Amino acid sequence: MARVLIVEDDSDVRDWIAHCLLREGHELRGVPDGAHALTLVRDEPGYRPDLVLMDYALPDTDGVALLAELAAVWEGLPAVFVTVQWTGEIIARIEQTGHERVAKPFDADDLRAAVRRALAPGGHRA
Repeated sequence: MARVLIVEDDSDVRDWIAHCLLREGHELRGVPDGAHALTLVRDEPGYRPDLVLMDYALPDTDGVALLAELAAVWEGLPAVFVTVQWTGEIIARIEQTGHERVAKPFDADDLRAAVRRALAPGGHRA
């Protein structure tokens, strides 16, 4: 079981991600944007996720920039980007992080597999 933070502005997608991961027994927490994620960092210093699943296109920032801010506090934080973004520049930015990207719409099994890979020993750490 892992502690997973979901950063996704679309509540339906956030709920679907949570639904996909519930059967894995993970402790899930969802926030709608970068500001809420950073408030969590500030207001709950004892909270540290084992993984962050995040959208790229958030209303107040982009996922790559947010990941850099979170990884500055939560060193070695694994991440999976769950995004519909297809432009070459955005895909390149995500790939430069070294973290996996799961394209929306996604299959639940594909998402769970990406989460397992990110959480595996030796999986990528920011």
